[in-house]
Amino acid sequence: MRTPWYAKRKSYRVLFWREITPLAVPIFLENTCVLLMGVLSTFLVSWLGKEAMAGVGLADSFNMVVMSFFAAIDLGTTVVVAFSLGKLDPKRAREAARQSLMIMTLFSIILAAVIHYFGKEIIDVVAGEATEEVKALALTYLEMTVLSYPAAAIALIGSGALRGAGNTKIPLLINGGMNILNIIISSILIYGVFSWNGLGFAGAGLGLTISRYIGAAAIIGVLMTGMTPSLRLTLKSYFRPLNFAIIWEVMGIGIPASIESVLFNGGKLLTQMFVAGMGTDVIAGNFIAFSIASLINLPGNALGSASTIITGKRLGKGQIGQAERQLRHVFWLSTIGLTAIAWGSAPFAGLMASFYTHEDDVKEVVKILIWLNAAFMPIWAASWVLPAGLKGARDARFAMWVSMLGMWGCRVVAGYTLGIMLGMGVVGVWLGMFLDWAVRGVLFYWRMVSGRWLWKYPRQKAESVETESKECLPNARSGE
Repeated sequence: MRTPWYAKRKSYRVLFWREITPLAVPIFLENTCVLLMGVLSTFLVSWLGKEAMAGVGLADSFNMVVMSFFAAIDLGTTVVVAFSLGKLDPKRAREAARQSLMIMTLFSIILAAVIHYFGKEIIDVVAGEATEEVKALALTYLEMTVLSYPAAAIALIGSGALRGAGNTKIPLLINGGMNILNIIISSILIYGVFSWNGLGFAGAGLGLTISRYIGAAAIIGVLMTGMTPSLRLTLKSYFRPLNFAIIWEVMGIGIPASIESVLFNGGKLLTQMFVAGMGTDVIAGNFIAFSIASLINLPGNALGSASTIITGKRLGKGQIGQAERQLRHVFWLSTIGLTAIAWGSAPFAGLMASFYTHEDDVKEVVKILIWLNAAFMPIWAASWVLPAGLKGARDARFAMWVSMLGMWGCRVVAGYTLGIMLGMGVVGVWLGMFLDWAVRGVLFYWRMVSGRWLWKYPRQKAESVETESKECLPNARSGE
């Protein structure tokens, strides 16, 4: 019983309650709100038929590639803000937030215009052999949601900057508000109100877009008023010249992470194209299963985001030993917790699917995929939580190469081989995804235990992990 963990149980308890929980819980709730915006948009159109659901799923599979790029720059902003504030340099933190917002807003406007112009060609590629009705619905949804790209970029990067400054409550409140507005506005636009019959399917995408712009305005307002003093940004500040040294610092993390995310989600999009030729029932079931799996993974994503912030701040203060201990602790916490959640929820897969659809053939696909997801959940944290912590240490390039290897060397190749060539269908495509998890997990776990992720932070001779681990014990007594 006297294991190393037992000897340090008090400091682990302090870590959980004083550092992980205050960050992870608001991030978890915020991520839940963000995810629910998409889930509820799907739910609101689900009763319009499985064709409508398949259309949303195909368009969203492309939207996720774009959102992953914004999220990667958001990650770079979070890390630089956290690191700068850890070094007591709020001016640099403000500059990182301001310039990220400026650049990504301009880029998102250009990107939205290009995608809107080539929308039909994009859907023809993404939808593959789907029916013309499904393609038409997917194009309608894409044309509505592409208008929200600038707002999504502002909301993501602004929230990331606030999280990097340790303020997780305001992003939570704003995303929660956007979610509520999305439900209200989309419901009215889809189904109408009073004597107005509504816009039907197009109302889902338009409601999501309007909600995102309201959220983006709220983020800009929060930064202007200085609710987080270290990140107060006036409107005038956005017109100041750019500081390319800070831009490169953000992009040094954001670009490798964005390449990783875009290539990863591009590969994921390709596997969705494999599924697109398997019939409307499979397309809808696959999309619902991914939606449910994303809900199950929310606590792990929150812990990953928390580990990025904690690692960045600790390394900013030169506390290397604490960064190592905390990443390991978050990894094991997420592994055990997610496995318990996935195994506990799998028996209720059919019930969860019934919230999305009333069609039995779609539900059957969902049940099979959710049980498979539960079987492989013990390796999920190694492939997703660990790289989040590594990125907090600015080890983004290693994460990029591993993700590319896992996606294109395993998920795409194995998914095509098992799902298409060997005729295993959507199950084969998902088995390719689990192989990707396994390869990523092994490499990221090796990176963590080898200590090579800390290559930018050489240890000082006088430093010792034991000294660092005692650092927070006086605070622990005041908090207990």
